[in-house]
Amino acid sequence: MRPIVTCEKPSFHRLIQGLTGITDSTLFPNHKNISKLLQLKYENYVSMLTSLIEKQNHICCTADIWSANNKSFMGTTCHFIDEFSHKRSSYVLSCRRIKGSHNYLNIYDVITDICDTYKIRTSKITHIITDNASNFGKAFCTFSKSSTIEYDPHYVGNLDELESDEDTSVDSDNKNNLPSPIDIEYTDVGQLLYESNGSDSTNFSLPNHLTCVAHSLNLIATIDVAKITNKNYVNISKQAFSKLSSFWNLLSKSIGASDKVFDICKVKFPVPIMTRWNSMFDAIQKVLLFKEKLTFVFVELKLAKLKNSEWVFWKSTVK
Repeated sequence: MRPIVTCEKPSFHRLIQGLTGITDSTLFPNHKNISKLLQLKYENYVSMLTSLIEKQNHICCTADIWSANNKSFMGTTCHFIDEFSHKRSSYVLSCRRIKGSHNYLNIYDVITDICDTYKIRTSKITHIITDNASNFGKAFCTFSKSSTIEYDPHYVGNLDELESDEDTSVDSDNKNNLPSPIDIEYTDVGQLLYESNGSDSTNFSLPNHLTCVAHSLNLIATIDVAKITNKNYVNISKQAFSKLSSFWNLLSKSIGASDKVFDICKVKFPVPIMTRWNSMFDAIQKVLLFKEKLTFVFVELKLAKLKNSEWVFWKSTVK
């Protein structure tokens, strides 16, 4: 993305003049006008979506973090079935900059700020879906009321141990001065935080959390499968992956090879991408659909052909 001030550069003016035929330079907007226009559109969008969400009883959200050009961002979306039209709707909530590390505190701050922007109550969000990253898990485990970690805010240790005769760390003369459980006043720290932040629980709690099924399956298909020690499986999988990887690498690097494959098969073959969790499945499935033509393609491209056992392996993989 380019900065807004780009609109004031002579090269940009020449581009607009060539595309539109405008000759009067006074008609070109400056960066201040564009900034005001963008801010107005953003405020109108927030107002529209806030009003729409307010009418819904339940919504579901997603959140993801990524980095680009040494900057980190969190993208969030919301999804719901309209209470009146019963149509499924999806909207972008934000693409917020995250300054600093992607730790659980920053995640909590950003999600809370987004909910405040659209006036979304925590109770309205059924779940927030994220990937399996540990920072998301810790954020929801720490700040979500639905955390599976149980603790007793009144627990201060085993007081009976303090009165044990075997406890050498307590002087016998001062043993009688120890407070009894009846004398101790218990304070719920969570309740204090709740009262100090007002009655709105969204000030310190996050909604329920779910991990993305596609990402979980991707972890199983990559990390867990790599732990298989069966020699027959390891050998055939290495050979099968190696041959298809050579095919995909050639398609992504050679325009000539890509054109030749298209001329024969009349389709484009997707190349697996690590950050697209189902891309490997889609790529293998597409290869299986054109098994006969790809056998000829592999000969034309001088690639090692897949054996029958390897074709069977791929069929069982995407079954």
